[in-house]
Amino acid sequence: MEFRIKIDLEGDPPNPFLPDVIGKLENVFKEEAPLLCRQLGDYTDVEVSVSFLDITGIRDLNKQYRELDEPTDVLTFPLWEENERFAPPAQFNPLPLGDIVICADVAQTQASTYDHSFGREMAFLTAHGLLHLLGYEHESEAGERQMREEQEAILNALGIKR
Repeated sequence: MEFRIKIDLEGDPPNPFLPDVIGKLENVFKEEAPLLCRQLGDYTDVEVSVSFLDITGIRDLNKQYRELDEPTDVLTFPLWEENERFAPPAQFNPLPLGDIVICADVAQTQASTYDHSFGREMAFLTAHGLLHLLGYEHESEAGERQMREEQEAILNALGIKR
C-alpha cells in the first residue's frame, strides 16, 4: 500500500520542534498506519493532508466548524463519511482520506502537561486524526476504548512509548 502525506506548515514562525517530528509523522502513515487501518480494504493508494496551524488559526477553524471559540490540538475533516461511517467510493485510486489540522503550540503544551516528548504528542495527534478520517469516534465508551487501543497500537508499532 502506498500512503502519501502532504504536509503544510503555517504559523509565524513554525514551531521550532516541528522539523524534528515530521519524519515520525510520515512514518505513522507510510509504514504502520496501512497495516493497522483495516477499513481501507482493497485500496492500494491513499492520501492524507496534514496541516500545522498556529493557535489563532486552529482557534478560528474550531470556532467555524465546531462552534467552540478556543484553540484545540487537532481537527479532522474526513472526505468519506456517510451516516457517521467510513464509506469511500470505489472509483478513487489514490483515495484522498481528508485533512488533519494540528496546532503544534497546543501539542507542545500538552506534551509538557502529560510529561512526554513533543514527538510522541505529535505522533499521537496524527494517529488520532487518521483514525477519525477512517470513521473512528470517541463519543461512546466503546468507541473511545477502540480508538484508544488503535492509537496505542500505532504508537507501539512506531516504537513510541509513554
